[in-house]
Amino acid sequence: AEHKNSLINRFCISSLKSKLNFKDETKLDEISHFTCECFSRKYKSGASLKSCRDYCRKEAADKYNL
Repeated sequence: AEHKNSLINRFCISSLKSKLNFKDETKLDEISHFTCECFSRKYKSGASLKSCRDYCRKEAADKYNL
C-alpha cells in the first residue's frame, strides 16, 4: 500500500507542476508537495478522489493565495 501511495504522490506532483504556471521553481515545489501530501492524507482516511482533490485544492489556494 505504501508503494501505491508513493506512486499516487509522484503522479500528483507531476500533474500539478504541469498545470501550475510559476516561474519560481521553489514555490512550485512547495505548493505541489503541500497539495499532494494533503491529498494523500485525505485519501488514506477514506475520502473519495473528487472530495480529496476539491478539499486540497481549496486548502492550497487559501494557504498560498492562489
